[in-house]
Amino acid sequence: MSWLRRIGAVLLVLLAAVAVAAAVWWQRLLPVTGGQLDVVGLAGEVTIERDSMGIPSIHGANRDAVLFGLGFAHAQDRLWQLETHRRIGSGRLSEAFGPGALDNDKFLRALGVRRAATAQWAQTRGEARAAVLAYTAGINAFIADHLRARPPEFLILGLQPEPWTPEDSMAWGIMMAWDLGGNWTNELLRMRLARSLPVARIDQLLPPYPGEKPLPVRDYAALYRELRLAPELGQRALLDAPESGVDGVGSNNWVLAGTRTISGKPLLANDPHLKLTAPALWYFARLEAPGFKLAGATMPGLPLVVLGQNERIAWGFTNTAPDVQDVYLEQVKPTTQRATARRKVGRSSRTSRKPYA
Repeated sequence: MSWLRRIGAVLLVLLAAVAVAAAVWWQRLLPVTGGQLDVVGLAGEVTIERDSMGIPSIHGANRDAVLFGLGFAHAQDRLWQLETHRRIGSGRLSEAFGPGALDNDKFLRALGVRRAATAQWAQTRGEARAAVLAYTAGINAFIADHLRARPPEFLILGLQPEPWTPEDSMAWGIMMAWDLGGNWTNELLRMRLARSLPVARIDQLLPPYPGEKPLPVRDYAALYRELRLAPELGQRALLDAPESGVDGVGSNNWVLAGTRTISGKPLLANDPHLKLTAPALWYFARLEAPGFKLAGATMPGLPLVVLGQNERIAWGFTNTAPDVQDVYLEQVKPTTQRATARRKVGRSSRTSRKPYA
């Protein structure tokens, strides 16, 4: 039985070695929250202090230094979330998750998120450009010199963190706009209803926001009949397109004047009704530099406080049924496989726009 004891001893040693390695990895994985770090590219000293809940207060010599610190903190705490945000905006999910994510990548690339982000960044100037660059530099400083161990998601999928780019931030802003602007499903629903109902009846079934009147529009029911659309077109489009995630979702803001509060100060409550995720979409932080003091909910990937307050005002966002998306029918010439004409499907947007593009 001595050989069994030897095998058992070897297994115990191996298990102990694995446990020690896991403990070391876990310690190196946790963000460094004490002491001093020498960070390349930092424009002025930055101090990051975390309270008992882990919420950072970032103090810097100037605004860009603080935004550098915010990018650094986002990378410390939410590196995998940044990675998924980057891959969503670039249509690169299938590289990490395999063939099951390929359809999402095809849709995101057809939507042109990355192309739009690149075009937006090329037009970004002044303080906005400086803010994005400072934030980007903070993320990349952590990845390049202060990432002591890859988070478990990277290890499991065999991925290495890539440098963040300004276009990644712009793309994530576009993805948030897409996620909050899901009226294309109503455009297709109106097209299906128009086969048998007049516009006035459709407005009764799909009424505007309480207190508003239906927008004046062209008789799109007659337009669809003129186009002689295939009966199954609207249903097929609804099945092929990804779920918007907006239908049936609410969004609320409330404000009370100081005359109605115990403190005598106005109160703002904001409930954007975004989906629950793990980790949360929001990342709370306090940002402070001379002439620059903000606190509230930031979002990994973006160099700003999305919902929050400064020394004078508080702000929130709500999003309920805006008409910000248009659906088009494309006529493709079979000999060239190129789109030769497009007709708009749906109501006119609130912005001025030609009915044909």
